[in-house]
Amino acid sequence: MSKTKDLTKFSAVQLQEFLTSFDIIMSDIDGVLRDSIKPIEGAFEALAALQNLGKQVYLVTNNSTNMMENFCKTAQCASLNVTPDHVINSTRVIVWYLKKIDFRDEAFAIVSELSRNILEKAGIRLVEEPKTSLTDIAANIKEVLDRPSVKAVIVDFDVNFNWSKLALAISCLKRKDVLYITGAMEEWFNIQTIQQIKILGPGPLINLISTQSQRNPILCGKPSQALKDFILDTCKVSNPQRCLFIGDTADQDMKFASMCGFIKLFVGTGSDTLEKTQEEEDTCPDYYLPALSQLFSAYDK
Repeated sequence: MSKTKDLTKFSAVQLQEFLTSFDIIMSDIDGVLRDSIKPIEGAFEALAALQNLGKQVYLVTNNSTNMMENFCKTAQCASLNVTPDHVINSTRVIVWYLKKIDFRDEAFAIVSELSRNILEKAGIRLVEEPKTSLTDIAANIKEVLDRPSVKAVIVDFDVNFNWSKLALAISCLKRKDVLYITGAMEEWFNIQTIQQIKILGPGPLINLISTQSQRNPILCGKPSQALKDFILDTCKVSNPQRCLFIGDTADQDMKFASMCGFIKLFVGTGSDTLEKTQEEEDTCPDYYLPALSQLFSAYDK
């Protein structure tokens, strides 16, 4: 705990020094600004107040299942001025990476329908998903055999993950010249309903593909080198030490912030506890808040 400073215990002078220590803010969304159902009270407003102080705000999430335009409308209702260009998710990083390496071949994607549309709109040619039959076993086998035209396999969260998609991905990845790219790797998602529950994330299914194909993916979610390169390339971060990263997870948010050299602010409204973040050096935050809404509590006092 000695390494992590609780901002709610700061005096007004100390808080002012903290606020002048950064120019750019990178904030997670789920667990920081909203739970799985609704915005977290006061979180958007706190980020909007920072924006009014002249801070540049970006939102960084592993969640590619929500339309960025709709999320921006929600943010703007709380006076936080963000556009889709300010929202960074794994699908956007995957598109950026494929464009960067000048990928022009076909890809097989196990992703949400929204992500699939974004990839295709960006000019990424996707092969058809395998069809399944309840009665024709031979047809099912044919659908999951290697497709030589596929030069990349892309895997992110997909509620329609099934055996045929897994089998086709593994078949294609047996060829070493096929790119293997993944987005979110969380093993569990914490969902807030009447109470907080855990549901399976994409990580275990992606690990199954990796194990059976004996391939290591190019990661594009938090924490990953590709995401770091994307942010440094597109967000004009000239000095990482003047960038504040706000998150609610140890292994995704805090670890990624350490990888980038950002200032780390952990909030307690999401998946992990402060104690968990302090178990390892690269996940230990610099600052802590029980909730982002308490950022300016020193001024209230």
